[in-house]
Amino acid sequence: MTRMRLFFCFYLVSMFFSTLNAQSVAHKADTAVSHKEYFTAIELYQKALKKEVAEADKNEVYYKLGSCYAAINSYKEAKIWLEKSIENGYSDPPAYLLYGDILITSGEYEAAKSAYSTYIKKTGDKLVKRKIASCDFALSGKKSDISYDIKNELEINSDFSDFGLTMVKQKLIFSSSRVEEKGSKFDNFTGQGFSDVYETTLDPKKGKWTKPVKLKGGINTKYNEGAFVYDKKSNTGYYMKCNGEKSAKENCNIFCSVWNEKENVWAESKAFDFSDEIFSTGQPALSSDGNTLYFVSNMEGGIGGKDLWVIKRKGGVWGLPKNLGAPVNTPYNEMFPYVLNDTLYFSSDGNIGFGGLDIFSSQIKAGSYGKPENLLAPINSCADDFGIIFTGKSIFEGYFCSNRQGGKGEDDIYSFKKAPLILTAKGTIVDSKTGKPVNKVTIYLKGSDGSVDSTTTDSDGEFNFQDLQPGLDYAVTAVKEGFFSDSKDLTTVGIKASTEFSRTTGTDLDFKFQKITYAEITIPNIYYDSNKAELKAESKKELNKMTRILKETPGIKVQVNSHTDEIGSDDYNMKLSEKRAQNVVDYFIENGIDKNRLSVMGYGESIPIKKNAQTENEHQTNRRTTFKVIKK
Repeated sequence: MTRMRLFFCFYLVSMFFSTLNAQSVAHKADTAVSHKEYFTAIELYQKALKKEVAEADKNEVYYKLGSCYAAINSYKEAKIWLEKSIENGYSDPPAYLLYGDILITSGEYEAAKSAYSTYIKKTGDKLVKRKIASCDFALSGKKSDISYDIKNELEINSDFSDFGLTMVKQKLIFSSSRVEEKGSKFDNFTGQGFSDVYETTLDPKKGKWTKPVKLKGGINTKYNEGAFVYDKKSNTGYYMKCNGEKSAKENCNIFCSVWNEKENVWAESKAFDFSDEIFSTGQPALSSDGNTLYFVSNMEGGIGGKDLWVIKRKGGVWGLPKNLGAPVNTPYNEMFPYVLNDTLYFSSDGNIGFGGLDIFSSQIKAGSYGKPENLLAPINSCADDFGIIFTGKSIFEGYFCSNRQGGKGEDDIYSFKKAPLILTAKGTIVDSKTGKPVNKVTIYLKGSDGSVDSTTTDSDGEFNFQDLQPGLDYAVTAVKEGFFSDSKDLTTVGIKASTEFSRTTGTDLDFKFQKITYAEITIPNIYYDSNKAELKAESKKELNKMTRILKETPGIKVQVNSHTDEIGSDDYNMKLSEKRAQNVVDYFIENGIDKNRLSVMGYGESIPIKKNAQTENEHQTNRRTTFKVIKK
């Protein structure tokens, strides 16, 4: 769970703890929990364990500690205490449910499935099967077809939580619970500072963000503000504020403030038309015309957890809110909406994903919302991923928030950009007999769009091409005087991620180069059954290679030779060998080789490799097809 979810004031589901026998420090800890002061409760429970908790009650306190750490997103500590509790025999079902959630944050999906299964056996709660389905989804290893460069914006982020993004002109507006001054008060709920709204600007020349500063004017207070959105038509900012105008209330609501762009000052805020003291609203998102506002609420009439709602303005008057319903909302939590054109983006821990909050998209058509689509990795992770916004018109560039591992603080701001598609090709050419590298071989790269590039092998026989284009078929042709030329195919059609085409990645562009001589050369893997001249299917693979070599080396004429085994009469075998050689020549002609470059010779059984052959393998060795160059 993200700290923003905690800060959202209609906090996590209340923890129901049993009363420990007249133990004052433990009672104070329970009281702190009832007031959602989890950071304070942690200190009290740890003190109670040292001083007054009986051995029989410790497992329950371990669970409470794990729950409090989970509530403030200290997942590593939460896992330690929950494991300790369960391993020592604590068996209340909620412990297994929470333990499964914590295991997911570190990508331990199989262990999480086990914990969820135990919870289901103890409670019969079938809703948790969604969580098991998410584990299976994550284990399937699905990734986006689009490659992204993900960057932690270290210049913006702090050691605390940074979240709630929007763009105002060239400024990035966000909320942060950072503590900048000595003596500043900490929120007993999170153990961090009270959240304020900040701004920063990207210097296009230096490529760096300016130091974040608090918004000037009437938005920030000594309590919590966050999740900001800007309506450029009315120059108004809508944002979430907790504890009311006088910081005396216990819920959150949406407030508004008008921006004086010239002075860069925000006016005193006022409550949004639709607000209430009983339930909470927050995390506003606006349509491009400013007349449709999405928000998050736990108000009555929802599906469960925190739901997404929508409210529309007509004639300057906001109407009544409507729950988005299924399939967007689930019995769990849907949060951090964002709208771009006809698509709603939001985060959910109830729709199938990688665990925690994942970012989803839903197409909006005639007021209805399509099935949520997971944005997949690397945008989503096993941690909480939320608060996505896009910059410009592209959906391939923007920012989002995450508490994934490797961050600077708690919730961090990340930028994402579609990674450039880099396609390269690499191969090696060696002498077929010696295995030594062949240098100064010219390699041509011919694209199906008519493009041609070339390079030469180095002293190690290696070559490479940069900047292949997507969506093309290529022929890679190797040429050197005194050698048979050869070529291979590769395709970039359908390739969406940066790829090096090479043998190690599944596209073999290595060549075994053969010198042109007048000696007889065996074509490997050309086999015949006894007394038959028909080519076997497996022989055609090798003949196709030979066909390509002949095409790529047009200045030679070759004689195709055939040899038989020693079974049968000399006259019979001579005729059989001629038929076999002719069948090979016919195959070459059918596949585009000029018949004037080909001749046939049958040798029958006159030149066996294995004289007086006895076994079938020996006979098969004698049944062979060869060729030799008769004119260069």
